[in-house]
Amino acid sequence: MPNPLRSLQGKFILYLSFLIIGIMSCLAYWSISREKTLMENTLIREGEALVETLAISCTNTMLYEEIGLIEEGGLLDNYLSDLMHRKDLPILYAMILDPKGKVISHNSMREVGSIYRDDMTQRTLESWETLRQYPSPMVLDLSTPLAISTKRWGTLRIGLSLENLRGRVSKLILNYILYTAVLVLLSIAVIAFLFSFITKPIQSLSKSMDAATVDSDLPAFDLSRQDEIGILQRSFYRMLKRIKDDERERKRTQRNLLLTEKMVAIGKLTAGVAHEINNPLGGILNCIYHFKKGISSVVKQREYLDLMEDGVNRIQKTVKNLLEYARSPNLERSGSPTDIASLIEKPLSLLDYQIRGNQIEIRREIPQGLPPVVADKSQMGQVFVNIFLNAIQAMEGGGILKIKAEPLRDQILLAVSDTGKGIPKNALPRIFDPFFTTKGEGKGTGLGLWISQGIVERHGGTMQIESEEGKGTTVRIYFPVHQV
Repeated sequence: MPNPLRSLQGKFILYLSFLIIGIMSCLAYWSISREKTLMENTLIREGEALVETLAISCTNTMLYEEIGLIEEGGLLDNYLSDLMHRKDLPILYAMILDPKGKVISHNSMREVGSIYRDDMTQRTLESWETLRQYPSPMVLDLSTPLAISTKRWGTLRIGLSLENLRGRVSKLILNYILYTAVLVLLSIAVIAFLFSFITKPIQSLSKSMDAATVDSDLPAFDLSRQDEIGILQRSFYRMLKRIKDDERERKRTQRNLLLTEKMVAIGKLTAGVAHEINNPLGGILNCIYHFKKGISSVVKQREYLDLMEDGVNRIQKTVKNLLEYARSPNLERSGSPTDIASLIEKPLSLLDYQIRGNQIEIRREIPQGLPPVVADKSQMGQVFVNIFLNAIQAMEGGGILKIKAEPLRDQILLAVSDTGKGIPKNALPRIFDPFFTTKGEGKGTGLGLWISQGIVERHGGTMQIESEEGKGTTVRIYFPVHQV
């Protein structure tokens, strides 16, 4: 099953999801930061307003106590008690300190009389204006001096809880996460729906492209579409048409090259073919001459007739092999199950004169019972004629031509080795290039091995060449075994 993230639709959904998440994250960060600042500023303003308002009453009370207008008592405690019962602000503590840091009044009676010497208290006692401090992340401490002009009686401090504010921020963050998730899911659903209008024509085009071959008919497209899909369909249609035209031209050119190489090979075979025909013809003419002179013996007549029949059969076999070799090739893979040994006999028969003339010894190592291969005898005949001719030309002073076959797991290896002069090491990488030859000008077309390799590959096989200069060359052909 294909990975959905590799499809165009999957990538688009993934990228858009990242984009939505990124935008929503930035928007959430800005909005939450703004909301948090607004809520915190509101709490600070209300707290400062409360502490400054209460400071006036506390200052007046402490002034009246000092000049004796009112008796010292629990009036300050009452202020703090009323303050702690307020519901509009999350007040944690409230206290009044004298100028030395001693607690005069506190919402917790246990703290009264305590002396605070911490740094925050020192800053509070030294400040002559409302001071804002954070003793912990969840607490806001507000303090203001209880003073008139330069006369100071002490400091009023209250602590506000930020826990409720942090809770509201957390809820806001959760809401943004839920909104983002819903938006991403909706986007995926909408994109999946809209993309079906794009992916269906693309998938249809893909199936047509997969099914199209150089030999099949051109696929039927709605070439009237004016959108990008229509442009793609028309481009593919034109490309496939060009490929089919190029393939027809390639096959025509390859067929002409194949015929050209065959004509070159036939030219090289001419001497051998002429010898194979002239010898029987000479024998036939000799028999006719004796018949004209008159032969009285019936036994002798029968002997001459047998010789004439044998000569005609030899001529017929030679001409048949030559015609079969020279017939127009079919470049497609074709053929029928064939014994590997039969593929090399006709090429050897055609080259018999050159083999004997160059004093070349043929050694066959082809075991009995090899599984058959599917091959076109005419095409493979061309391959082996090329290989044998190359070997013969490499052993002009004589040598050994060894033909060996052996079965592999699902292939048959046919190796043709000669003891000729070999191929230079620097030429081996280019040995299958068209028009490349090591035989010198006028001695070869440079197409034989290139054409042979193409024929072998069309039969589903492979062709390899190993050579060492001065020691000989080995051509290995791997045939796939015919599957019953």
